[in-house]
Amino acid sequence: MKIQDMILVIQNKKGSETNMLMILEEYKEAYLFVSSLSREESAQALKELFDTKFSKPGNGWAERYITANKSYYAKFCSGSDELQCFLHGIYNDDKEFRFDREESSPECMWALEEYNLDVNGGAKGNMFHYEQREHEFKPGEILHNFNGTDYKVMECYSKNNLLMMNMAAGTFLVAVGVAYYDRYPHAGKYTKDNAETGIEWGHGHYLSGKLSDIDFAALRAEYCEPYQQKGDCFSIEIREVLSRVENIEAETLGDAIDKAMEMYKKSEVVLDAEDFRDVSCLPAKAESR
Repeated sequence: MKIQDMILVIQNKKGSETNMLMILEEYKEAYLFVSSLSREESAQALKELFDTKFSKPGNGWAERYITANKSYYAKFCSGSDELQCFLHGIYNDDKEFRFDREESSPECMWALEEYNLDVNGGAKGNMFHYEQREHEFKPGEILHNFNGTDYKVMECYSKNNLLMMNMAAGTFLVAVGVAYYDRYPHAGKYTKDNAETGIEWGHGHYLSGKLSDIDFAALRAEYCEPYQQKGDCFSIEIREVLSRVENIEAETLGDAIDKAMEMYKKSEVVLDAEDFRDVSCLPAKAESR
């Protein structure tokens, strides 16, 4: 099973805490589908649990108070780092907490063995086995990094150099040497149920989230493979942008645009150096024959 299918459970009874790992079906039977909760309360509690899938590690626990001195906290595990923190007791107020193997789901105990983890969070070896896969990256694609962050591909500078946006922070980066992997429990075997896909890269050029601060032309020149071509002579198009705003009286926007075009064609509006806005240098496109 995948780590993200595990539910982290902390049960507090009179200040003493017990940690457990459970699969969804056993968690529902133990805590949600019980006589003390109405159908509506069970549905609300289940929704709160699934909301934890979108919370940061260690945050966003679903809380339920059973009696005045008995309560529990639960959340879906976000990844290997959060699982180890949970097993180490990082999220416990009671530092004398214990881990209950008997109340934990057998599937989760088997998974710990496959991930080379003991119930104290110690690693007995490598947790994951990685296999690199061929993958054609495309703009607009959402990629998962094994650090738990999702990235959207904004532009492919080359086969393995990508301009991406951090989906959580809204910032941009150029990831150099991006590789696509399957990973699965090191001591287990690859299956569709336990394998995760994700990316890693050699190094990154980290940028802000403010587009006006980013020189995209310079990034293309540095990271696009075509820009690294060697030779004696290249055809470069130097493109200037001239712009002016004219106030034109008309009944509709379309009429105003038509009038502006007519004025331009008749040289009633002539753009000059005072209307300069931008310049760019680009490889000239080959003329079709």
